[in-house]
Amino acid sequence: MKANFEITDNHALTFEGRHIDLHNNFEFVGFEYNVADREIKLNWKKSNGDWVDKNEFSTLLLTHKEVTFLKVINQEEKSTYVEDSCLGDITFFPSTVRELNDRTILRSTPNEDDDILYLFENGQLIRIHCEEAELKVSKEQILNITFTKDEALVAFEFVSRLNETEQGGLFEDQAEQKILWLIEGQFQKKLVEPFVSNYKETIANARKNIRDET
Repeated sequence: MKANFEITDNHALTFEGRHIDLHNNFEFVGFEYNVADREIKLNWKKSNGDWVDKNEFSTLLLTHKEVTFLKVINQEEKSTYVEDSCLGDITFFPSTVRELNDRTILRSTPNEDDDILYLFENGQLIRIHCEEAELKVSKEQILNITFTKDEALVAFEFVSRLNETEQGGLFEDQAEQKILWLIEGQFQKKLVEPFVSNYKETIANARKNIRDET
């Protein structure tokens, strides 16, 4: 395997002289597997925690090219969003011992026959063997959009319901669907109301407060 980055302390990457802390400063968004191209992409976004440097990269994309092996161990059933989006460890690991999926090696650069393992706080594992792993970074401008609590609840209810239904030809591009997933995830981190027993009453009141008077 070739890689244009190094692994540091099994939770960070070194890229073009920059230290990128995946565990503390970035949230995992998800991965895409293009079977025809034998390519797997893992996406991260910068955390909005106040400890994150304002000059940190806004997004990270790790592309694995010419994939010949993929193993995914599912997350724990009762994991939280914070655990789902948080990388625990990353490591290069010999492909000859694929029965070992819960260990790391202090190895900054890969050997030719290595796999790369991503271990998340929710128990999920993504293990990949490929010819090349390429990191790309972005400093896209971040927009902060303000909602009232009622607006956020109504928007969350609508987006989460939309994400659970078959949309058919609604989307012109997969990026539009991905944005809805991201929006739902952002609301999940901020709202506690959807997880309490009187949520139906709460969302009904929120809709009433926003609805135009007739």
